[in-house]
Amino acid sequence: MAEEELQTYRRCVGLQLEELELLSSIYCAPGELHMLDAGVVADFNEFLEEDKTKAANSLLSHLEYVVKLTLPGKQCVEVRVELPHLYPLLEQARISVHTTLLGKAKEQRLKNDLEQYQSERREEDAEPYIFQLLSWLQEHIEDLLKRPASEFEVLPVASQDPQQPPATHLERMWIYSHHIKSTAKRQELIRQARQLELTGFSRPGKPGIICVEGDSANVHEFWRTIKALRWQKICLVRSEPRQRKRGFEDFSEQLFNAEEGVMNMGQFIRFLEAHGFGYMKSELFGLA
Repeated sequence: MAEEELQTYRRCVGLQLEELELLSSIYCAPGELHMLDAGVVADFNEFLEEDKTKAANSLLSHLEYVVKLTLPGKQCVEVRVELPHLYPLLEQARISVHTTLLGKAKEQRLKNDLEQYQSERREEDAEPYIFQLLSWLQEHIEDLLKRPASEFEVLPVASQDPQQPPATHLERMWIYSHHIKSTAKRQELIRQARQLELTGFSRPGKPGIICVEGDSANVHEFWRTIKALRWQKICLVRSEPRQRKRGFEDFSEQLFNAEEGVMNMGQFIRFLEAHGFGYMKSELFGLA
C-alpha cells in the first residue's frame, strides 16, 4: 500500500475512534450505545500504533454500533451505524433505522429523507457527522410520529390481481469512473451487487467500468449506494430498461491483464463483444 493511501486510512480510523469516544460520552446510559464487535476498537488502536505499511491489511472488520434514540412516551428507535474504513474522508456511513412505530408509508418517507440528508452532507467538508445525523433523526422521527399516516401514502397507479406476483423488470446499467483503485471501494462494489442479486462486472483501474443488471429497483438501489461514495468522477453512461435476459451469470471483478492499473483495451473490447455488448465501446470510449 502506498504511503499516501496508508496515511488516509490512518486519518480515517483516527477520526472514527475520536467520534466514537464523543458519542460514548453523550449516549452513556446503559444500553444507549452498543458495539456490535468491541474488538474492532482494539484492532484500530493497534493499527494506529503499528509503524509498518502492511498494517492496513489487518483492517478486516468495520466499526459498527447501535444507538438507541429515546422518543416521547419512553419509546425508542434503534439506529445502526456501519462505518467503511475510509469514512469520513472518502466514503459515507451506512445508516439503517429499525422501529415498528412509523408504519410502512412513514418508514419509506424516512428512508428517502435520510438518503437526501446524506447526499447533502457530501457537499460539505469531509468531517465526522454521526452525532449531527442522530440529532436530525431524533427530531425528524418525532415530527413523523405527530403527522397522520395518510399524508405519506401513495395511491397505486393501477390495480393488480392479488393472485399475481408483482411484476419485475430487468434493467442493465453501465457506469464509468475516472478510476477504481481503492480496495475498500472494490470490495464494496462486489458486496452491494451480490447483496442485491445483481450480475455483471467491475473493471478496476483507470478508467473504471461497472456493469450491473437485474431487477430494476435493485439496479437503481446499487447506483444510489455507490455514487454516495467519494469519486473523482463517476457517471451513468447508459441505462437499458426492460431487458429480456441477463448477459452475465454472476457479478465479478475483471482485470484484463491490466498493467500499472491501465486497462488492456483490446482484451476488454473482445470481452464486450463476446457477451454481445460490442456497441458499448462507442459509448464508453468513443470507438467506432
